[in-house]
Amino acid sequence: MSRHITFNDTHIYVESLSADIEQIKSKCNKETIDKINQATSPRRKREIAMAHLLIKQHIGEHAQLCHNEIGAPYITNHDCFISITHSASHIALAINHNHPIGIDMENWREQLISVKSKFLSEQEISLYSSPQQLLQAWTIKEALYKVAQSPGISFSNDIILPTNLKCNIAKVNTLAGLCDFTFHIIETSPEYCISLAQPF
Repeated sequence: MSRHITFNDTHIYVESLSADIEQIKSKCNKETIDKINQATSPRRKREIAMAHLLIKQHIGEHAQLCHNEIGAPYITNHDCFISITHSASHIALAINHNHPIGIDMENWREQLISVKSKFLSEQEISLYSSPQQLLQAWTIKEALYKVAQSPGISFSNDIILPTNLKCNIAKVNTLAGLCDFTFHIIETSPEYCISLAQPF
């Protein structure tokens, strides 16, 4: 599956992780090949390879993927903001030229039911109660965490979803204080969800 989703001023590129690693490596520079070879699992090798390939395809041949001190991805020689996410079978790259973004894409898994108290407050558990709502809440919080860039914050206590399910403004207790962010569910089904977040 190769898709391009446009949401407002953000471009999202979704690609399967089933691509042939050796074929992708033939299009990569030595530094990227070294990163791929250092990965311990075949899946992680594909994630690294596909991320670099998507960036070259959709940002530019000379775009360099780097990570800051907290592990967030950025491009050194292009004026844009990016976010990257992986599910069990796909990778997505989000690009915005105006403001920071966070994206998350997840497949449904039963484990979300047993760990819901680790990422939702008691009030949120009562609101986001169905399996699909749990999946949506997980991807929303992951996307908010990525855009907030505040390591160490608690998903259940510091990322606060609205009590009105029709509202798309969340609060995050960042290192700079309590801040508002907007979030959007880009795609959702019982099997998977893609969510996007940005500063309010």
